[in-house]
Amino acid sequence: MNFKHSKARRTPADRRGSAAILISVMLVVFVIMAAITIDYSYMQLVRTELRAATDASAKAGAEALGRTQNVVTAKQEAIRYASANNVAGQPFALGMNDIEVGKVVRNSGSGRWDFQLNGTPPNSVRINARTGSNSARASVPLFFGQVLGTTSFSPSYKATAGQQDVEVCLCLDRSGSMLWDMSSNDWSYPPNNPYLSSFTDWGTLWQNYLSAPHPTSSRWAILSTSVRLFLDQAALSSPQPRVSLVTWASNIQMPISPYTIYNESEVNVALPSLSSSNFDANKLSILQGVDAKSAIPMLGGTNLSAGLTQAISVLQGPNSNPFSSKVIVLLTDGAWNLGADPVTVANTAKNAGITIHCVSMLTSSQTTLQQVAALTNGRYYSTSNETQLKAAFEDIARTLPVVLTD
Repeated sequence: MNFKHSKARRTPADRRGSAAILISVMLVVFVIMAAITIDYSYMQLVRTELRAATDASAKAGAEALGRTQNVVTAKQEAIRYASANNVAGQPFALGMNDIEVGKVVRNSGSGRWDFQLNGTPPNSVRINARTGSNSARASVPLFFGQVLGTTSFSPSYKATAGQQDVEVCLCLDRSGSMLWDMSSNDWSYPPNNPYLSSFTDWGTLWQNYLSAPHPTSSRWAILSTSVRLFLDQAALSSPQPRVSLVTWASNIQMPISPYTIYNESEVNVALPSLSSSNFDANKLSILQGVDAKSAIPMLGGTNLSAGLTQAISVLQGPNSNPFSSKVIVLLTDGAWNLGADPVTVANTAKNAGITIHCVSMLTSSQTTLQQVAALTNGRYYSTSNETQLKAAFEDIARTLPVVLTD
């Protein structure tokens, strides 16, 4: 008997059955992988949200502690700011026991800031953000918990914010557009300028262009008021910052007698030394420096990088304390149109540990300023009127002495 062809052949039905089993197995694997991917991404998002809420809470608590010198108020402010941030779709809740008050001191060996619980005098707040059992916030449910064998997870995060010596450089645009009014219209000068130039040979536009700014209605005048508010708010800080002043535009020469040459940037007020610093005297020097610019014409374009480079140099100069928190407050009413890319200069600031807060004045979109602020962990403020400009400067001043140390 010939057994050569006696082996049974698989029928189409057999093959369909095998394929169905394989597809079923693959679907199960796919579902599991999808569940892992989705829940893992969600867990990362929640951790990021928790970190943002914790950092904001710590900063708010430290700011309130320095401003009010009251531990209970500091904790209440930390709780309030935490609840202003959503974590997993809900306002994040902290309890009073999640907040510790103490003192941060520089470790001479490592250079790190160490938190001393209940240290005196208190200058810092530590937030122990927790979820799950024995905390004010329940565990975070997962989408596919049953598939993965766990229905929730309980992330936690700690942040400490303290106050320390702060060095500030006000880096202010003094280009020709700072003579304009607050209408957002190019070449629109405030009427009835008491400092209007007597030079009329080239027409009204040039007459305004060669004048000192209007004392109340020019952009420079509005900025001057905002600087005063900034200094008033900074005076309430503990410790009070040391402040310098840099103004900038572009290299240009006055086209009429006395043919004054204007440099692209200049240090109008140097940074006071830590040993001899007196905030009242420092404040007066800054206001006098601003007033001095208010009395002369403003010419030139927007070489923003020249101002930033000068400001960085000031905060790395001989009066700078290497352990101080260093901040540049950059204001401009226009987009940069001369000099190097400000983002490149911002990288230098980042490497030097300098934060840059950027304020745009009467400009709808300032992508470059947003990039500069983000790169250096600063804030970006877009202002379209006097009220917003003042609020931006006050907000920056309130947070000056507050730094995350952990």
